[in-house]
Amino acid sequence: MNIEVAKLILSICALVVSVLTLCGFGVYMSLHTKKRFEKKQKEEEEAEILKEQARTTALMQLINDSLDSKLTPIQKELESIKDNLALNTEGTVTILRNDMKKSLEVSKEKGFATATDKANWTELYNTYTKLGGNHFKEYVDAWRDEMKDLPPKKKTRQKLVEKK
Repeated sequence: MNIEVAKLILSICALVVSVLTLCGFGVYMSLHTKKRFEKKQKEEEEAEILKEQARTTALMQLINDSLDSKLTPIQKELESIKDNLALNTEGTVTILRNDMKKSLEVSKEKGFATATDKANWTELYNTYTKLGGNHFKEYVDAWRDEMKDLPPKKKTRQKLVEKK
């Protein structure tokens, strides 16, 4: 083989190796660039998510502040209404207890209680207990028993005296 042919083969081989090296370098750079691009894209997406979370948090804080400023006066008004309702309930219970006592006294003075008297008294008692009027329970229960025991119509004074 002649030197010229050997140089030519060697040049072709060097050229092939150079081309393959350039191709390999191109593929490596392409993959490296792709990884860098994907990493940068992921970082941008994470940054966007963080920005969105920050916007959402700020919006929620703004909504909460707005609601608090609107709800605080309403809450105070409701507390005031609740306090007044408690006072009204307490007053109503006291009035009911007083009315039950007066009604019983009137019926005892008459010496009897009509069915209407007993029904009205029972309605007063039921409302009294529903409103929580039980702090004078022993008296009110005794009154209930007295009302129940009153005769349905007036007896003569002599019979009442004999009964006692």
